Amino acid sequence: MSRKQGVTPGLSPGGKIWLDKVRSLILGKLVKSGGAGSVYLLPGAPAQVAKLYHPHLDRAANRRKLEAMLELSPELPDQVENGKRYVQIAWPQAAVFDGQGGFAGFVMPLLDMAQTAELEQIMQERQARAAGLPTGLGPKLTLAANLAAVLDALHQQQHYVVDLKPVNLRFYRDSLYIAMLDCDGFSIQGHAERFPAEQFTADYLAPEFQRKGMPAGTEMAQDRFALAVIIFQLLNFGIHPYSGRPGNAQVATDIPGRIRDGCYAYGVKRHKQLAPNATSGHALMPPELRAMFDRAFSQSPKPQRPAAADWAQLLRGYAQRSGGKLTVCAVNAEHQHFAGHGCAACARDKVIGAAAQASVQAQQMQLQQPPQRSARRTAPGQAPVAIPAANWAGNAAGNVAGNAGGGITGKGWAVVVLLIVLFLIGFTAWTSSSDEVKDKANLQAQADQAAGLEVFRWRPRKAAGFQPSDARKAVRSLSQAVSKGDDDAVTRGLQLLYRAGEEKQSGYGGDRTQAQLRASLLEGLGWVPGYEPALVASYLDLLQANPRDHLVAAAMGRMHLSLNEPQAARQYFEQAVWARPTDGTAWLGIAAAAQLRGGDERDAVNLVALARLTAYRYAVQNALPADPGEPADNGVARTMQRMDLTAKVLRLAQPGAYQKRWDKTLADGALLAQKLQAMPPLRDQVGGVQRETMTTVDYGVLDAKHATGENRLILSIAADGSLTLAAAELPMEPMLNKALLDSVKRWTYLPAVQHGQLMDAKVVVLVRYRDGRVSFVPGGVAVTAEN
Repeated sequence: MSRKQGVTPGLSPGGKIWLDKVRSLILGKLVKSGGAGSVYLLPGAPAQVAKLYHPHLDRAANRRKLEAMLELSPELPDQVENGKRYVQIAWPQAAVFDGQGGFAGFVMPLLDMAQTAELEQIMQERQARAAGLPTGLGPKLTLAANLAAVLDALHQQQHYVVDLKPVNLRFYRDSLYIAMLDCDGFSIQGHAERFPAEQFTADYLAPEFQRKGMPAGTEMAQDRFALAVIIFQLLNFGIHPYSGRPGNAQVATDIPGRIRDGCYAYGVKRHKQLAPNATSGHALMPPELRAMFDRAFSQSPKPQRPAAADWAQLLRGYAQRSGGKLTVCAVNAEHQHFAGHGCAACARDKVIGAAAQASVQAQQMQLQQPPQRSARRTAPGQAPVAIPAANWAGNAAGNVAGNAGGGITGKGWAVVVLLIVLFLIGFTAWTSSSDEVKDKANLQAQADQAAGLEVFRWRPRKAAGFQPSDARKAVRSLSQAVSKGDDDAVTRGLQLLYRAGEEKQSGYGGDRTQAQLRASLLEGLGWVPGYEPALVASYLDLLQANPRDHLVAAAMGRMHLSLNEPQAARQYFEQAVWARPTDGTAWLGIAAAAQLRGGDERDAVNLVALARLTAYRYAVQNALPADPGEPADNGVARTMQRMDLTAKVLRLAQPGAYQKRWDKTLADGALLAQKLQAMPPLRDQVGGVQRETMTTVDYGVLDAKHATGENRLILSIAADGSLTLAAAELPMEPMLNKALLDSVKRWTYLPAVQHGQLMDAKVVVLVRYRDGRVSFVPGGVAVTAEN
């Protein structure tokens, strides 16, 4: 394979690798290739596989992480039963090197994937039966206890999974031992160094991390929370502990939002705003188990959340047959329940059965009344109802001229029948009781709720607003887009950046002339000092009072530039761009900092061009009120003066060796700015979803009666291409809604473009599902404000 395909040249099937630079092995068949590396069989070591990192990754960091894993291996030996060996964890066993002695990856135990299944598969009864997996409570308790024990062994060495969720976990079908893969993606403890995990899943992220992310040193708290969620799902028919029926519109509609707000509906003390799922069996769990869940999902969980060892000790007592804490159901031998409590599986079956019956009754009520009231309507192919001629003689005479005897022609009869049909429709609508309609709707809603159906509605968490870090990323991405010649990316990026600046409140009010005077004073040649503590303190006080004071931020940037501190200077100039993206002088400051810092000279030229383009487009911001009788000021002359003065001040702020480079950068940037000004506008397009990302997905069907159907999904797409709302029209199964949520999070969205401007849009997507598979078809564009 080539380097382009992500494999080091020479390290492909048939190539040679070295273990600890002593023993050589030949690479066998490629098993899989992921984001970090590729896994190969080893014919010379059939019990092992080799994972080779992709060449573009940081080999030095990966090697240090591997050495830490080899030194602090968890105590999880292979289990041997009836002559079969079960590998519990694919932990690295030795380093691997290429023919030149370069670090390439590691070898680890081979797991028999054919004998394992995803933990997700056993949580839903229908899905478990289809996969030939056990459905009783006993096997799930055993799996929960084994998972907690494996996690405890990792935690003893201060290693953490972080992205702990059912789809990332596997277990052996016959023994129910846990089989953990991709261990090099865990958070690993090394010598005075922690190697963080790169991923997490919001549905399993602890509440204290939902808003601001997970800082270093909190990985154990995250693992404890995710473990409790998985155990709850295993013991409660796959129900997420933060799902349920909201009591009002203030309750978040998505799982991460409910985790963030502490909406746990299955505690000993009932939640005020969220009711439990109707099919939940939490009420039939032992008090000590419910108390553990309450500790795990408490609003203040940090000192209380149970450790993996606590879960392992508790669950092991229920999983062991000799403990007598689990009994077989007397009604259904396939069910087990906790001793001294009712059977949750039987209770669930009754709820589902009652829901099905309620649904049938609701459909019957809908079909009873309308047919009786519309019985007089003329059915296709029937003779029309006879009408006495005397009642219609006057009207018919004028409509059927030339018809002997005053009879009604075929056309006349069509008019008569149409009038009768319209009369019957109006009469039926008039006689229908509004209370009856409400009763039908309530009954249908109750039936949907009892059947476990929910209307899908998801709104992503609202962003914290346009932050300085967002401006920093936007500036850098724009410079890269200019280097690549991607005109559309430049146009989109500038539009979004300018719009973010317009949405913020201006830091300046009052008279525009005074604001111009203040700008002239702060940007004058006399305001390029070295480090003056009194002046610095004054500037910092001004920025603390108003972080959007872009003039003061730029002055601080010039001060650090004169001290040959380009990194600090750039941060202040970037703050100035964040405060007012439409001010070209702040962009010039970033260009000067980029040149002084060294490296890519192209970056400085790009930023000068973006500065001139921005100043040209928003010159009117520098306009002053015109006196009566004088032409209006367009601000162009004043803007060019500010730009020229700023360029000279920045030249003086740099060391002498960089001043000639700065002159060349300004000249090259001016030429590039002319090309950018000639960029064509964005092509008009309707908003939508990138079709390639709308793949068909599988899900676990809970009820065969609701396994087939169609629905309409309304998507609200913001001008920046982000999804702001996804809502379905009809209720669907929770598992189907979950598959829908996973899909909309994964799709790529395209904003609408009208007259070259990015616009918000609404899009309709047709959802089609059948027997555990759901597909998506674009259904056209819903009406926007301008379309």
